Amino acid sequence: MRPEFLIEEWDETHPRWHEFVDCLETVSPEQAPFVFGECYRMHQSYLLVALQVSEVVGFIRFAVQPIGPEVKCPALRLDGVQLTEAKIHAFAVRQDARSQGIGTALQRQTIWRARELGCYQVASYSSYGRQANHHIKLSLGFAAQPEVHGANQQGVYFLLPLQNIAL
Repeated sequence: MRPEFLIEEWDETHPRWHEFVDCLETVSPEQAPFVFGECYRMHQSYLLVALQVSEVVGFIRFAVQPIGPEVKCPALRLDGVQLTEAKIHAFAVRQDARSQGIGTALQRQTIWRARELGCYQVASYSSYGRQANHHIKLSLGFAAQPEVHGANQQGVYFLLPLQNIAL
């Protein structure tokens, strides 16, 4: 029997914040710049943590930002309204807590929260080799666009529209 898990929204003032930082540094230290870097403090960001037997076993951090300026383009507008996206900057689940639905639950909670915040879409970038992350996103309906950054760094840009599609 798998232990149950709980997802909570935390910020830097949460009394157990250091437990999230410990999880980040243990599970995915390469993502720390995407959580603490200055460029990601320009927009309101949100942190969802997964707790299992009261331990932090996973997290997802996203920021609500206008669509366009991050890639040096003007902000997209629809009917005069600037569109925003929930851009996922960090996502990881501890190895011993994987294959229990925690990653999928974190992604689903992000989608729900992004809708609540009025975002037009959820966006995420993932390097190649992260098949579990790709599987979660594709199974939730994200579109995928493979791309190459810099010195042949291959990855996939994922987008999930949150607005009803009218044909």
